[in-house]
Amino acid sequence: MKNSKAFTLIELCTITAIIAILCAIAYPSYIHYLKISRRSDAHIELLKLAGVQEQFFLYSQQYSSLQNINLASGSDNYVTQQGYYRITATVTPSSYLLTATAIGLQASDSECQILTLAQNGFRDSTSHERCW
Repeated sequence: MKNSKAFTLIELCTITAIIAILCAIAYPSYIHYLKISRRSDAHIELLKLAGVQEQFFLYSQQYSSLQNINLASGSDNYVTQQGYYRITATVTPSSYLLTATAIGLQASDSECQILTLAQNGFRDSTSHERCW
């Protein structure tokens, strides 16, 4: 028998199988972590829009549509900075309800597909307790 310094085919197959098993375990966890981290895109934008609405209310004593305060064009649809959520506003002079709906890559997040924020600070979501 020769004293070889190379890897045998069995060793290479074993290492490949171990790496494949580790990837099969790690990949779903990684995707789940990405979904959770992308939710901050909606949180940031909802809170920013709520602040703009409150500032508008201080000056005019009523809330306004996103279009009237130059945050949306055409309709009251506003896409977040990272592009993972579309925000719509339901506005009356005395109240507003901001709704963030997951789009694009984030649409597969079934736990928190819809996040809402009202003028009284009430926060809600698809799964209620996990998203905020």
